Amino acid sequence: MSTTAQKICIEALSLPRESRTEIAERILASLEDKADSKAEKAWKAVIRRRRAEIHSGKAKVRPAEDVMRDAMHAIA
Repeated sequence: MSTTAQKICIEALSLPRESRTEIAERILASLEDKADSKAEKAWKAVIRRRRAEIHSGKAKVRPAEDVMRDAMHAIA
């Protein structure tokens, strides 16, 4: 941890609980945005790949009704 980060932590820990909570929530929210962005990019890549596989005939598709019927039968 850098010296600046250490100083910020020391100062933050001296604040009242409510202020520390607000700071923690804001820091966590900033991390979630990046995580969500990475996850979204990863899912978009998966979608593009699967779409290409469907259009090329490499992937086999089934009607949703058949899939749901089989799933319900499997758990019944």
